Amino acid sequence: MTNKLQKKWRLKPQADPIQVKRMISIIGEKFSPLAEVLVQRNLNTIEDINNWIPGISIRTVDPMQMADMSVATKRLQLAKKNKETIFIFGDYDVDGTTAVSTMSIALIKGGWKVVTYIPDRYKEGYGLSKKGIDSAVDSGASLLITLDCGIKAIDLVNYAKRKNIDVIITDHHTPGEILPDAIAVINPKRSDCKFPHKELSGCGVGYMLCRAAYQVELLEIDELDSLMDLVAISIGADMVPITGLNRFIVREGLRLMNNNPRPSISALLGKKKEGLVSLEDVVFAIGPKINAAGRMSHGHFAVDLLTTPNPELLEKLGKEIENYNLERRSTEEIISSAAKELALTYKKDIALVLFGSNWHKGVLGIVAQRMVELFHKPTIVLTESDGIISGSARSVPGLNIYDAIESSSNHILQFGGHHAAAGLTLSPNNLYTFRKEFNISVNKHWQEDKRSPEILIDAAAKPEDLNEDLCLLLDKLAPFGMGNKSPVWGLYKVTMEKTSYMSSNKHLRTLLTNPISRKQIPAIGFGWGLFRPKNKLVNVAVILEWNYFRGEQRLQARIIDIQNIM
Repeated sequence: MTNKLQKKWRLKPQADPIQVKRMISIIGEKFSPLAEVLVQRNLNTIEDINNWIPGISIRTVDPMQMADMSVATKRLQLAKKNKETIFIFGDYDVDGTTAVSTMSIALIKGGWKVVTYIPDRYKEGYGLSKKGIDSAVDSGASLLITLDCGIKAIDLVNYAKRKNIDVIITDHHTPGEILPDAIAVINPKRSDCKFPHKELSGCGVGYMLCRAAYQVELLEIDELDSLMDLVAISIGADMVPITGLNRFIVREGLRLMNNNPRPSISALLGKKKEGLVSLEDVVFAIGPKINAAGRMSHGHFAVDLLTTPNPELLEKLGKEIENYNLERRSTEEIISSAAKELALTYKKDIALVLFGSNWHKGVLGIVAQRMVELFHKPTIVLTESDGIISGSARSVPGLNIYDAIESSSNHILQFGGHHAAAGLTLSPNNLYTFRKEFNISVNKHWQEDKRSPEILIDAAAKPEDLNEDLCLLLDKLAPFGMGNKSPVWGLYKVTMEKTSYMSSNKHLRTLLTNPISRKQIPAIGFGWGLFRPKNKLVNVAVILEWNYFRGEQRLQARIIDIQNIM
């Protein structure tokens, strides 16, 4: 018995054998499985690898290539000259709060006067809000900059203009057919934007505006390098590709976190972990705590934490955010259980639209992702507040959920997002019709051959192939994430020996053994505590990594999937 969804294994298409053979001659026969992976990823020579590893240096990138950037920087010059107050408005998630923190620190350091604002998730919802614009008026601001939002805020930008506030939009979500009538709309996904790096985080787009503003003002642009740790957190948490420019920023950000950690990041990490801070720590330790502030209380807690230099305040805010994170976990478990029961009543639906009238709005995105993992169906989780239904959507491999929602958007009030995740609101009267139309839309947009859950295996390997030398080479290819996932190794026909179970049978430890050579590798399977092999031999998909324990660094394989051999 297992608590995991059964998946089909698919081995990646074999790389060019001539190129693989050439790569083996370069890195050595014992690394032949890695040679296959490198060539699959179009890294055919040592020069390719050496050029790819550092990413694209930010010093070779011209932010002025972005559409409207020259207009935006001129307006920022004017604001500085006239000592205007700039109102920085950002979303309440990790990307938004790191963006507001980054821009606030950068502009204040550069001599601008700023006020920061994060909308209340429950009272204002996602994106630019009327209340936020009114707050900008009350603060005496004459320029409002949106971060990680605003690309579809056509009516609200017009409202701000009527209030005599200029607006600069910075966003990375998919634009609609009509752009807001702001003085500048900075978004690399604009069809007329010539900036080559299209997949930035929202924080990354705002950071480019800061660098451009420093460039125009003839300020020392290198002073902004110290903010790449915050941009790196946004990239990891928002699941944008870790390639090219993003890869450079993440590598620099992680270097800062390890060599000269920002006190606020140390506060979020809590007790110092063993080993280096990794992108995985960003995604699973730092990101959820920042998110918890906006989910359970208010996102400005995160901004206060990330921008304050006061040690006592840091400690206080760090503890408060940790408490919100614990509350978030508990709430998420309760709602996930209810959502799972509800999902079982929609077994015939190709997509899940789940509604609970009193579910906590702050955890709906997490719950949606849990349902995707359980049922392998695109999922929208909704709740009601003040007569409006709103919630979050999460996608599955092979489906652009933004397109699927857009095709059924006649039944919703508003929506926004990208290929993997979205947010939306609708009238309670339209819930039934929307559920029906969304299922029709998903059926149209989701190819049938993509609908079975699968594990993509990078290369077949034996336990003896997964050694410390290989792991050291993989360290050079890190950080792994979107666009550069950690290689998944397929261990075929191995035995599980000396297996033990932990945390009330939630997890397992075992030795994956080649039955012929008797070579072994220690493995851990999180969430695999209910698995029991039906026969002696099993197939196991793993990721190779280091385990740090009591000051020692040891090799281990992290189990992604196990197949009984029938």
